[in-house]
Amino acid sequence: MSNRFLCCLGGGGSSKVMQDPSELPQQQQPSDSSDSSDTPGQQSEGDDEADDEDPSSIVKFRWNDVVEGTDNFAITHLIGQGTYGKVYRCKFPEGHKVGAAKIHSNGITDGLSETVAETTTLYAADHPNVIKLVGKYYGMEKSVLVYEFMPNGSLDHHLFAHARQVQGLTLPTRVLDWNTRLRIAVGVAEGLVYVHQGLYAIHRDIKVENILLDKDFVPKLTDFGFATKIVYNSDGVERLREFNTRGTQGYIAPEADEFALVSTKSDIYSYGVLLLVLLTGRKAYDLARPVAKEKLTDWLMPVWTRLEYAPMIVDVALGNKYSIEGLNKLLQTARMCINPQALERPAMDFVETMVREAAAFPVPKEPLVKERISTS
Repeated sequence: MSNRFLCCLGGGGSSKVMQDPSELPQQQQPSDSSDSSDTPGQQSEGDDEADDEDPSSIVKFRWNDVVEGTDNFAITHLIGQGTYGKVYRCKFPEGHKVGAAKIHSNGITDGLSETVAETTTLYAADHPNVIKLVGKYYGMEKSVLVYEFMPNGSLDHHLFAHARQVQGLTLPTRVLDWNTRLRIAVGVAEGLVYVHQGLYAIHRDIKVENILLDKDFVPKLTDFGFATKIVYNSDGVERLREFNTRGTQGYIAPEADEFALVSTKSDIYSYGVLLLVLLTGRKAYDLARPVAKEKLTDWLMPVWTRLEYAPMIVDVALGNKYSIEGLNKLLQTARMCINPQALERPAMDFVETMVREAAAFPVPKEPLVKERISTS
């Protein structure tokens, strides 16, 4: 498929996420009967009839399974909270499996749209760096999407001190060393290439909070509630799409922020910001920073013209244990990704290659770094 990219500012793309159930491809039922929802169970009154008619089912769970698996939504099982619902660690009695159950209220229109968008995108996803949708429950009042459980939580838990108190996680947080951060960067890039080229989708909300880590710190892209399909014109050229929702402050591409226009290039911009967060250990947007430098991309502006300053902005938690060559390569990559001009950003597969090259540089035993840049 062509890598060309065309900006179409008028007409074309819909501003709504596809919601017609007939557009959801049919799936094969799982062969493991222990995971099906056919086992009788106690149900909540009036909250289960819609579940039997959904054509996109992977594994059907019952509401009672979710209630019992979360100990009635106990705080000790809470592992996250999104815009439209909470996420709990959930243990299902059949098969003794543990999942992450995201609870949505069907009374919130945007929340229901998010559920449909995630199901639409993830029902056929099969990649080691994309979260796996295990099953679901659709009721009259509540909807639940169940994902594979990631015991190390989201990436922000290991970068920011304020994000480390999560009772539902089963493993402690730790400081990520250079090689682990680079493996995460490569894994996220691989996952995003798959989303663009395998699922033909745009994630629209790439950020450290939406990168989950398994027990071996393998990253998984998650939270596809804003995801939408890529749209092409008759020549096979990608078109920009218009949406009212714009992602997360600090990660939003200029064309999305100013004109509500998104594309795969918007994801690439967000990935560039994610690289900077991963390298510096600083939030993408922080009101504690000086005026006009709240965005990490603005705060780092002096580094773009003087790469010799680069070691001064590295996360202090890394100490001196990182590769300067790898750092410079990653900063070069990030700068290409956050180019204000969408057309000039590279394709994600090219970005992945650059990140792999950065990761190939070994960490010297005694790198010489004597000072760091001021945060003021």
